[in-house]
Amino acid sequence: MTDTPRRHSNAAVRTALAVLVSLVPLSGAAQAQTGEAASKNLTLLGIPSGTVAPRGLAFGSLSLTDNRVGPGPREDGSLAFGLGFGSAETGVGVQLTAFITSLTDDFGDSGYFEIKASRRIMDGQSPTYVALTLGGAGFGDASGRDTSATLALTSFRQIRFSDSGPVYPVMFTLGAGTNERNLERDPAIFGGVGIGVSKNLGLSVAWSGEYVNLGAALRFDDFENFGMTATLHDAFDQEDSRRFDVSFTYFLKDLF
Repeated sequence: MTDTPRRHSNAAVRTALAVLVSLVPLSGAAQAQTGEAASKNLTLLGIPSGTVAPRGLAFGSLSLTDNRVGPGPREDGSLAFGLGFGSAETGVGVQLTAFITSLTDDFGDSGYFEIKASRRIMDGQSPTYVALTLGGAGFGDASGRDTSATLALTSFRQIRFSDSGPVYPVMFTLGAGTNERNLERDPAIFGGVGIGVSKNLGLSVAWSGEYVNLGAALRFDDFENFGMTATLHDAFDQEDSRRFDVSFTYFLKDLF
């Protein structure tokens, strides 16, 4: 088993969910954004969040990297597929996600699954969500992957940098997980902030537990169910693992 596919697959789902926040948006983002802020692209890349895909939404994400961590080809990719159930506003929202951990080996022969439950704990002008994620049930090269647990808190706000300036949507996340650093072997605390700069661009900065991730999300006027993100992992080369990921996400709403 290699460590590389495990880490890269997590990048896929985290960027996929960031694109969903930008495009749907997810429940928390929808409540927090009103007026001018509602039209702007909000994102937070590279760490887990406290939100889930809403009921009836299915998504697929392809993530490509130029320098995967560990042995094997430097260029690689991974896939994530997810489906949302329930409601985090009125009860508990649940998201099921399946991962294909590498595109360079026999396709589909290695992966694992995650289940994530989210609940809104504060509403009003600053809706806040908490989520518990459990990962496991690996197969193929990922069959030896340790069962993981992550707890994340995400809050949404609006900010204005001057009295007469534009309004921007922002989101903050703080959390901890059992498999967040040292090739997903050790626990760590993570956090980050994202901002919607314009209707097409969102930017974020996050601490993964061992290094800084810088991210940008794009959405396109003519493709409302599609988006892409770009993430510079280990931006300051703190762990000698700097790499650039690009992810493409497509989703369908109201399937049930």
